[in-house]
Amino acid sequence: MINGRINQPSPNSPLYDHWLRCNDMVFAWLSNSVSRDIADSVLYCDTARDLWKDLEERYGQSNASRYYQIQREIGGVSQGSRDIASYYTRLRKLWDELKTASFGPTCTCGAEPLCSEG
Repeated sequence: MINGRINQPSPNSPLYDHWLRCNDMVFAWLSNSVSRDIADSVLYCDTARDLWKDLEERYGQSNASRYYQIQREIGGVSQGSRDIASYYTRLRKLWDELKTASFGPTCTCGAEPLCSEG
């Protein structure tokens, strides 16, 4: 196990059948969770990890534009005719969404925010 991932055992390993069953289950779950067109385009992937990496590579970049859009929305929010609770709720929702819309490589060395890995 490296970085929280379980490596594929060799076909001679007694764990191989278990790994294969889990891989097939996760692969099916992932491919059934996307549209038919997308699922058809990732059927060539050998493992669930390969499928996930392919989807992440294709669609993971869109978070950058969403991140920027949320920042612009936060900058444009004004209280206007809203009461303070509604105003704060709107800002809080955007801040929470901004936290989940991260993009780019993530730090794995534990030195965030001074990390030079990402």
